Amino acid sequence: MQNFLDTINIVVENSTTWDQIPDRVQQSSNILQSVENFSEKLSITGPINIKNNSNIQLSANIISNLTTDYTADFNFNQTNNLTGNILINSKSVRAFSANTTIVSVAYATMMDILNTPNDTNSRLGVINGLVMTTTVSENSNAFEIEMDFKKSNQTLDRTACVYWNFTIQNWDSTGCRAKNNTDSTMVTCICDHLTSFSILMSYSPLNARDNMILSYISYIGIGISILSLVICIIIEATVWKSVTKNKTSYMRHVCIMNISVMLLMADIWFIIGSAVYEIKKVDACVAATFFTHVFYLCTFFWMLTMGLILFYRLMCVFHDLSKSVMMGISFFLGYGCPIIISVITVAVTQPSKRYTTDKGCWLNVTESKAFLAFVIPALAILLVNFITLLVVIIKVLRPSIGDKPKKEEKSSLNHIAKCILILTPLLGLTWGFGIGTLINYTLPMQVIFTALNALQGFFILLFGCLMDKKVRDALFSRFSVSRWSSQQTKTSNLSAADPVFSKGVINLFAKKGVYNISSAQASSSSEMSNSYSLLT
Repeated sequence: MQNFLDTINIVVENSTTWDQIPDRVQQSSNILQSVENFSEKLSITGPINIKNNSNIQLSANIISNLTTDYTADFNFNQTNNLTGNILINSKSVRAFSANTTIVSVAYATMMDILNTPNDTNSRLGVINGLVMTTTVSENSNAFEIEMDFKKSNQTLDRTACVYWNFTIQNWDSTGCRAKNNTDSTMVTCICDHLTSFSILMSYSPLNARDNMILSYISYIGIGISILSLVICIIIEATVWKSVTKNKTSYMRHVCIMNISVMLLMADIWFIIGSAVYEIKKVDACVAATFFTHVFYLCTFFWMLTMGLILFYRLMCVFHDLSKSVMMGISFFLGYGCPIIISVITVAVTQPSKRYTTDKGCWLNVTESKAFLAFVIPALAILLVNFITLLVVIIKVLRPSIGDKPKKEEKSSLNHIAKCILILTPLLGLTWGFGIGTLINYTLPMQVIFTALNALQGFFILLFGCLMDKKVRDALFSRFSVSRWSSQQTKTSNLSAADPVFSKGVINLFAKKGVYNISSAQASSSSEMSNSYSLLT
């Protein structure tokens, strides 16, 4: 048995090697079955403990006294710091005949080798502890075994006690239940039969109260977002001629307008999808899911377009694309890519009726993985836009010739704060909190993610529209608020251009021109900004 366990220890040592094995579930199941067969036939004369292997341990004993409990303890401090305990109480022991052999085996790495279930049990999560096998030399109907598993991932809190069903080649919870344990790092399971056991764990789903809170935040936020986007579109249409007098400014406002329209349509279809799901209209749900997918992707791709234009204007100061080329690239990215992705997704998954999930009018997550057609492009765009934001910050911090006065250092920090404040919603970086919800699935994280993205339309109105000085001046001039504001507008139009970040990130999209050398008193930070800024 020692030699056999030494061999098994090597076989299960490297879980990454098992990734290369075809039909790894079947092969790992064969390993479990082989060890059980050896354990059942093991003949011993007294207690045996084989604990010198790093990946597999064995504990065995002969039940000579039917009034005592059977216990086995396992500790894998050298491998992954997991522990496990097995208890068969005296009541169950009395059901055996004298000199019955009980053998328990624990695996430290089998949790990484065995795949997560692919049927309905997969909702319960991932293997989160040791895999422990117990066999006896004779059968008994009146039987109960209690096992303690130390959690591998302590943040998971939803538990399912399961055993490996060799017939279906999957985990099965029949005959097993969880028991309360005062130690939060451990899970206790009780089962009425013997074989290989472990625990499947995941994050607990939010309760009804939490879901209601998130629903209120979503619908109130989306309502505010829709109203804000309508206002933003009206303002952009009103001041369009005044703020698009040069090519770069024109492209910026084209992006703002398309982001606003696409996000508005996505929010509307999101509400339509929620209403359709309540009345259980399958075809209408598919349509709502498709259009929601399309418009949210369009929103992300137009945010990508804005980020790329910003990156291009920062890094390619002396290179100039024509307006027609920029418009062609922008509209292909903004509409062509999303439509292609959405059409392919529905064409591949809908014939098998796996395009939508049964929990709402949205892309299927578990079966067809259609949800990846939204997640992968969105995460890729967030990464690109995050790099763009870093480039903007680096440009602001780039030292000029000589030492910077403290006043200018403070000014640079203010400019960075403005950059982050303005670019985060415009480039869709608030969606990055979705990654946090995958790591920490708690109510506070869900509230932050839901609130930030439900209110994205409001942030676009505030930071993309109202914080633009040109837009404000155009509105003042248009409606003649006062003679003072008109004079300020006139003065602003005639004055020399401000540095790129002195009035916010908006000036990055201003018209490319010559250096401003009219003032010999320009500060070093202004000279630095002028070296790459696009002047009004």
